[in-house]
Amino acid sequence: MHKPQNWPPSSKIIPLFVAFHINSAYKEFFKKKSSIDYLKQYEPIGCRDPYTLEFLKSQNVKAYFSACLTLTLGEKYTSIEKGENIYFVDPYVYYCISLSEIVNTLFSYIFNFRCINSLAKKFVPYKMEKNLIRRIYGVSCFYRQYSKVFPKNILLNARYISHISKEYRERCPTERELLKEAERLIINYSKAKLVITSRIHCALPCLGIGTNVIFVKDANLDESNASRLNGLTSFFNILDSRKGILSYNNKKVNYETILNLHNDNSWEKYSDDLKRRCSEFVNS
Repeated sequence: MHKPQNWPPSSKIIPLFVAFHINSAYKEFFKKKSSIDYLKQYEPIGCRDPYTLEFLKSQNVKAYFSACLTLTLGEKYTSIEKGENIYFVDPYVYYCISLSEIVNTLFSYIFNFRCINSLAKKFVPYKMEKNLIRRIYGVSCFYRQYSKVFPKNILLNARYISHISKEYRERCPTERELLKEAERLIINYSKAKLVITSRIHCALPCLGIGTNVIFVKDANLDESNASRLNGLTSFFNILDSRKGILSYNNKKVNYETILNLHNDNSWEKYSDDLKRRCSEFVNS
């Protein structure tokens, strides 16, 4: 919740706690007696990640690892037919800050002028404004890093999406419209050949809907962000990023590896358990 002062919820709500996450930045807030007493009423608490699980256990709250509820989206949105589209969804980009990195990125732009300008027309860098110079620089950073792993034709022909683009608030001013947009994206991902993303709430649904996914993991995350991902990234094919140096099993990603790529099925038991628990709760 972005407004933790609203916690605990109203007593008129009868909750089922699954896929529950407590961010490490707010752990002191959740140690309050009112919070612990509330959670104890609804034990055991299904935790989305091991961090939340260990935190609740340390507060003597009965809990278990449930993983994320988005793993159940395949119940409705799985598509047997897969197309040729490859999506980059908010791929993590390391923005070079040292003088040598900046110079190398500028040289990359000069030597790959046409490719980068072509990418800039469709690439959606979620951290940058529409300032042309910053946009070109951001795309240059992306191209320099990802072209060492992905073939040029994949980068140029892929589709690029940002889940937190300001465009959404302009096109979808209401929550209902945003939900429709989210459904549209899920349907598109369900038919994709491959999704490469740094968004955990893109990667997890892709598992659930049976779409091959590569999760780009920033190796230098702070504790607050790392606590959101721990225990979940083991489900994915991981592309590590260490200050702009990408590594996918120490090899390049080409069409052959994409064709042979498949998701691990270790997540399926959690999806099945979530479906069962939710169905039993609603039926009761």
